[in-house]
Amino acid sequence: MAMKMARRMTYLALCTVSLVGCGERHDARPPAPAAAACPAVTQCPEPAAVTAAAPAGLPAATVTAPAPDANVVADKGGKGSRAAKEKGRGAELKVKRLVIAEGVKDREPVAPGTTFHAPETPRLYAYLEVENRGDVEGEVTVAFVPPGGGEPIGNVTLGVGPSPRWRTWAFTRGARKAGEWTAVVRSETGEELARAPFEVTL
Repeated sequence: MAMKMARRMTYLALCTVSLVGCGERHDARPPAPAAAACPAVTQCPEPAAVTAAAPAGLPAATVTAPAPDANVVADKGGKGSRAAKEKGRGAELKVKRLVIAEGVKDREPVAPGTTFHAPETPRLYAYLEVENRGDVEGEVTVAFVPPGGGEPIGNVTLGVGPSPRWRTWAFTRGARKAGEWTAVVRSETGEELARAPFEVTL
């Protein structure tokens, strides 16, 4: 009888130990929340920058500084360019004398006249005495107009320096047609300054 009681007590003790070991363990702390997909704003990946790309095959735009004005650059040349720019500006030209002659010697006309025999005069000269009251050089053009107002010949350009009495001349070998010719002097702007008629005979 005592033996049976001891065995029963041993069996109960073993069952108690087994139940205690198999029991669930409850933690008083609640489980940690799942980590957020983006725990901090500073750790969130920034969106990639959007860059507009040029269509394939087209070159990228290039910004180029404007080239200097070619005129301004040329204006900065030496004395020659300034002199060319000023040439004719300020010149005040007046033809004081215009005569037709067979030649020029010692800066004076030789055998001036109004009628010339072509076979005896291989050249005809238009001799000018010009006043230039300006401070810079000017220019005049001498043309010989044939009878009937045909195409002028010669069209010789002569420089006129600043002087109250500037002597210069032009000549032609082409006055071979009989009739009344005219020597015409014009300024750089085309203004007629003087004219002198003369007769050519054969």
